[in-house]
Amino acid sequence: MGTSSIYRGPIDNNPLLPEGFDSNELNGDQEQQGKEPLAPWKAAKNSMSQYINESHSNRGRVLRSYTKALGGASNAASTARSGIKSAVNLGRFLSSVSSEGLENTLQRISVNFKGKGVEELFSTLVNVLVPESNLKEDAIARKASIDALSQLYEFVEQNDMDIKALDSLNQEFFDTVMATFISSFIFERLLNDLESRFEQYASDTNLAIEKESEVKEYIIQHTDVKLQDIDFKNIDYNQSSIEDVFEGIYKECYEVLEDYL
Repeated sequence: MGTSSIYRGPIDNNPLLPEGFDSNELNGDQEQQGKEPLAPWKAAKNSMSQYINESHSNRGRVLRSYTKALGGASNAASTARSGIKSAVNLGRFLSSVSSEGLENTLQRISVNFKGKGVEELFSTLVNVLVPESNLKEDAIARKASIDALSQLYEFVEQNDMDIKALDSLNQEFFDTVMATFISSFIFERLLNDLESRFEQYASDTNLAIEKESEVKEYIIQHTDVKLQDIDFKNIDYNQSSIEDVFEGIYKECYEVLEDYL
């Protein structure tokens, strides 16, 4: 569970307002204009709080309010820069493994795998795909990468810890790993933006875990509507417009979350 983070989401009187904004100087129309960008975040936080303390059970309302607070599906996607870049890095890595083999791929990206155990190798891959950074969104992308690479690790476990088993990664598993990264990034981003609501309003740790799991499952189920139709393995990850391709994928996922019934 991600409740150890102290980041409490966009502060209502700072990041969403223009530089130099002074709330003490607001009056009349200025005050009204200042309140407008705050309202969506307040609604999103309230919806999450109410869901956690069981005032309502509509996860769709939580995700719709949250996506609206991000500025809608298009803005939510265009601002997911680390999510886009890291998804491209992961896809490019998997594509290279499929076409060139794992050893050749590791050599090309300067990863020394000689004498390394499987766990150490996967830890190294996380650092290659999402380098260490103090940026909040990069930390989110690292968590999503760990979720995705954990599936690859389980695949290796099922093949007697033979790392070369990844050379035969099939279409279905390739697509699953990529979909896991994207849905996990969306979920981890939400946690970082609204996570304090779990900490503040859950009556105990078990309830917080339960509610987080429910929200994550909702995201996975609904984004899968779009992700299952994407042939991730056959995307050209070296095309010049590859980041635009993934921005479009994120946009479709956020549109599903925005337009809940």
